Amino acid sequence: MSNSNLTIFNKISRLPVLILYICCLPFLAVSQKNLWDENPIFSEKIIDSLEVKLGGGGAEKDRIIILNKLAEAYWLVDPDYTIKYASEALQLSRKYDDISSEGFALINLCQGYLFNDLYDKALDYGLRSLEIREKLGNPFDIAFTNRTLGWLFYDIKNFDKALEYHQKVFEIHEEMDDTERCAYSYNSIGLIHLQKKNFLTALSFFKRSLVLKEPFNNQDRIAETLKNIGICYRSINKYDSAIQVLETSLDISRDIKDDYNQTEVLNELAGIYLIQDKFEDSFKALNQARLIMKDLIDNKEYLAKNNLIFSDYYRKMGGYQKALAYYQMYDSLKSQILSEDKSHKLTEMQILYEAERRELEMESLEQQQKSKDQLNKALILAVLLTLTIGALVVGRLRSNLRKNKVIYEKSKLLAQERLKNEELHSAKLQDKLEYRMKELTSLALFIAQRNEVYKGLSEGLKNLDFINREDYQIKIRRFLKEYAGKWNINEDLQKFNANIDHINDEFFYRIREEYPNLTENDLRLCAHLRLSLSSKEISQLNNISVKSVEINRYRLRKKLNLRKNETLTDFLKEF
Repeated sequence: MSNSNLTIFNKISRLPVLILYICCLPFLAVSQKNLWDENPIFSEKIIDSLEVKLGGGGAEKDRIIILNKLAEAYWLVDPDYTIKYASEALQLSRKYDDISSEGFALINLCQGYLFNDLYDKALDYGLRSLEIREKLGNPFDIAFTNRTLGWLFYDIKNFDKALEYHQKVFEIHEEMDDTERCAYSYNSIGLIHLQKKNFLTALSFFKRSLVLKEPFNNQDRIAETLKNIGICYRSINKYDSAIQVLETSLDISRDIKDDYNQTEVLNELAGIYLIQDKFEDSFKALNQARLIMKDLIDNKEYLAKNNLIFSDYYRKMGGYQKALAYYQMYDSLKSQILSEDKSHKLTEMQILYEAERRELEMESLEQQQKSKDQLNKALILAVLLTLTIGALVVGRLRSNLRKNKVIYEKSKLLAQERLKNEELHSAKLQDKLEYRMKELTSLALFIAQRNEVYKGLSEGLKNLDFINREDYQIKIRRFLKEYAGKWNINEDLQKFNANIDHINDEFFYRIREEYPNLTENDLRLCAHLRLSLSSKEISQLNNISVKSVEINRYRLRKKLNLRKNETLTDFLKEF
């Protein structure tokens, strides 16, 4: 089996995030596990019981706890209900100033959006929950929230960020002297290093995890870690060690009837047997895995990997038609998985290119095999025809090479054209953004100038002195009072701020992530400065004094840690 195929195996063998959550939940939600103190099963009875309590009336404040428990119970059942109940719990917890319940509701919302693959919202709620829980100081809640954020970044393949959060989780568990949870953190860190292809580092973490897990005799977790160790051994070409560890994991999985782990281990063993040319063992393991995965609810990734190994198996055995058929089945399943996971188009293009390359390779090998058969028959018939047949074979090979070259050139031109179109699209978006920014600047100046005119008009009217015309003076002052009431209603300003929020949405996300201590007023000032508005114009726009604007600018510089020689406006425009 080629190294490129082994790399594909590594990508496919990643555990689904759902399974990771199922494995981690019993040991993460310590302060929240009152629903499942002994057995973390999200049963219908628990949900029904909670919904009965929720509908039974009682004080509104008492509903917060039930709503949060229901939201948690629905994580793996229906994330939409998690979002529904957590949203209501969040509103009530804020109404009654219940900070602890607010942190719980926020992490429930994070989980709900995470299971729905809405990563931006999940990240926002997760970070807000972490901020609250760090203030409250409960180490169990802090560890749980950090781990949730770690799996979020793992799922979107930001492995450096995932490692950062899981390292924090481990440090909390180590400080608590919690050996069991340290074992699970070691396993999590090992999975991240495995994705980063740091195989030796991953192996060391998995081994440490196994040593800590064994005294607790948690068989499913031991089997999982043994499988991970086997994958590491396979990745560094220690095949005998990999087989030994994987077979132990398989035996445990069979005893506890863990079909998911059995399927993955059998696929791994089949791949290693194929590398060692143990074709019979590989074929047997592939069929055993295929039989088990028929009963699995979510088996696409396992089936895709199984099809890919079958393709390599038949390619080695000379059955090129079957090899191509299995590869096409793998390619079809992989495309479905990419679509469901909302993967980037670039990855999809790589898979399509790999499929085309493999198809051409199969056709070429099949044609070469036919040529060899024809050559052997010709040699039997007559020695004199050998040179002629050789010339025909060479000519055919040259033809294939020319054909492959034409296909390559066309693929190259197509890729260049797609890249050019993407660049043009990006340029159009940039031009549109610049145009909108100019429009906003003009609107800001118009609002500021109009406010200045209105203020001048108001001051002028106030200074009018009506001698012996008390009735007119009363009417004028009544008009000023009415005018002042309308002064605060500024639809243009509201529209302007709404447009600012829309255009700077990506900027706000980046700067919030880098500087989480910025307030909404700070962000609004950042947006105004990115429009190159002066302090006077900003003061007129927001109906505050110039001095207030200067103070706000000074505080913003402090929060952004700018040096004296750095210009605030330039920094924000380039951020």
